[in-house]
Amino acid sequence: MNNSNYIIILVFLLIGCQNKTTEKNNVELTQTESVSEKIDTLINTADYLIIGNKKAEIKIISDKDSLNFPNFKVVDKKNDILIIAKNLDESKLEVYEKLNPKYDFDKYKSEIYNGKLAEPDFNSYPDAKRYITRIKEECKNGINFAGKYTLVIWGCGSPCQSGVVVDRINGKIYADYFSTFGSEFRKDSRMIILNSGLIDEKKELINFHNMVELSVELWNGSEFIKAE
Repeated sequence: MNNSNYIIILVFLLIGCQNKTTEKNNVELTQTESVSEKIDTLINTADYLIIGNKKAEIKIISDKDSLNFPNFKVVDKKNDILIIAKNLDESKLEVYEKLNPKYDFDKYKSEIYNGKLAEPDFNSYPDAKRYITRIKEECKNGINFAGKYTLVIWGCGSPCQSGVVVDRINGKIYADYFSTFGSEFRKDSRMIILNSGLIDEKKELINFHNMVELSVELWNGSEFIKAE
C-alpha cells in the first residue's frame, strides 16, 4: 500500500471521529434541554392540581376576567373557568380537580328511623313496576340512605345506572337517581357523590375533563339538589 492510500484512510478516520464527537455533543445538549424542561407542580390549591413544564406561568381565572391577561393563552376551559398560561409546553400539561374537603358526609347527617319499615308503594310511581323485583329485593335489606330511605340502583346500559329512592316510612317512591360512573352514599347522611368512579381513590384527584362530571348533591325529601 502506497503513502497516498495511507493518507486517504487517515482522513476517513479523522472525519469519523469528528462525526461521533458531534453526535455525542448533540445528545448531551438534548439531554440537558430535556432535564431543564422536566415537569413540575405549577399549581396546588384546595381545588386544583396542575402539572407542566417548569418554565410555564399558569393561572386559573374566571371567564369574565380573561381581558385582564392579554399576554396569556387559554389552554383549557371548563364551564366559566379558564386555564391560561405563558411559556407552556402543552404536551406536558396535566390538570386535575380535587374532591373539595367541604363535601363531608358528616356535615349532612340524618337521624336513622328505627320504626316499622313500609313496603314500596308502586302506585306512587307506576313506572317503577318495571323493576318491581329489584326494588322489593333491595328493600328487604332495610334503610341505606339519608336516615329513612332505601336507594335502589340498577344498570341501564354501559356505563349507566338508574334508580329510585323509597321512603321507608310511607313507601312512596321517587325517581330521581341517575349516574354514569357509580355513586357514594351513606345510611346516616343525605349527601351523595354521583359519578364517584371518576375519583382516583389513592390521590383523590379528578381529571379536569370527562364525558360526565362528578356531582355532590343533597336529598331534600323528594329530589336531589346541588350541594353549595
